[in-house]
Amino acid sequence: MALRPLLSAKRHKMNTVIVGQGAIGLLCYHRLSQAENNKQGDDLVSLWPSTPATRIDYSFNEMNGVTKRFPLTIADKPSLTCADVIIVCVKSYQATDALKTIHQFIADDAIIILTHNGLGTLEEINPPLKPSQCLLALLLTQGAKKIAPYHVEHTGMGHSDLGIISGKLSAIKQKQLLACLNKSLKQLNWQENIQQAQWKKLAINCVINPISALNNTENGQINQKPYQEMTKDIISEIVAVAAKEGVTLKVSLLRQLVYNVAESTAKNTSSMRADVLNQRRTEIDYINGYIHRLGEKHQLTTTINTQLWLAVKALENKYLP
Repeated sequence: MALRPLLSAKRHKMNTVIVGQGAIGLLCYHRLSQAENNKQGDDLVSLWPSTPATRIDYSFNEMNGVTKRFPLTIADKPSLTCADVIIVCVKSYQATDALKTIHQFIADDAIIILTHNGLGTLEEINPPLKPSQCLLALLLTQGAKKIAPYHVEHTGMGHSDLGIISGKLSAIKQKQLLACLNKSLKQLNWQENIQQAQWKKLAINCVINPISALNNTENGQINQKPYQEMTKDIISEIVAVAAKEGVTLKVSLLRQLVYNVAESTAKNTSSMRADVLNQRRTEIDYINGYIHRLGEKHQLTTTINTQLWLAVKALENKYLP
C-alpha cells in the first residue's frame, strides 16, 4: 500500500507525474511544466521513466516554428508516491503494463488519467485499481510529433475532454484538477458522460486511422469519394455495436464528425499511419479490433471493421518480429 507523505496544512498543490516519453507524453509534460503556476514552483511536474536517468533537458518546437530547450524533471519512486495526479501517456497496448509497473508506488487517493486512443484497456487492468483511486479519460485532439528522443513538435491545436471512467472524485478535487489542467491544456471540457465522448473519438479513429495507414495517405484524403461508402459502413457497424453496449450514437452525426476532423487535419499524418511508416505496432486492436470483439460478443456482423483490423494486422506482421 502506497501512503502519501505528510504534507503541511497549507498545501493545496497538485503534483503531477507524466508516464510516457512519446509525443503526447512530452507535449503534456511541456504544457503542464511551463504553466505559470508550475514555473513559479507551486506544483511539481515530472516525467517517468527516464532513459537515461541523467537526462536534464528536452526540446520543444512550437507551431510558429520556434524551437527552445527546457529543463526536464525526472520522476523517481517517491515522486510517484507524492503524486496527486498521474497522467498515463502511452499507447493503448502499453497502458496496462505501465499501470502494473507503478501501481505499488502510487498513493491510495491518486487521480489516474489515461490518454490513449481506442477502448478496451479498462477490462485489462490487473491488478485492479483501488476504489479510492479515481480513473479518468483525457481525450486530446491536439497534434504532436516526436522528432527524436526528448524532442517533440507541436503540430496541431485542439480541445480536450476529461471525465471519470471509474471511481469518484470529490467536488474539491475536481475543482483543483480542472484549475491545474485548464492553465496548461486550455480548451478543456469536463464531460459528465465521458463514455459518449470516447465512443465518438473511437468512431473517428476507426475511419481515419486504418484507411490512412493502409493507403499511406494524409487525413484529408479520407473525405474523397473512393472512401465515402466505406466510411458509412464503418460507422453503421459502430452505431449498432454501441447500442448493444448502452451507448446511443447517430450515423449522420458521426459521419459529420469524421468529415470535420479529416478536413481540419487534412495535411496531417494519422498516428496509425505514422506507426506503420516507422514500423511500430499500431493501436488497431483497440480501435477496429475492439469493434470486432464487441461484434462477436453481441453476435453482430462487423464485416468492414473486421476487414480493416485484419488488414492492418497483416501489414504489421510484415515488419514486426
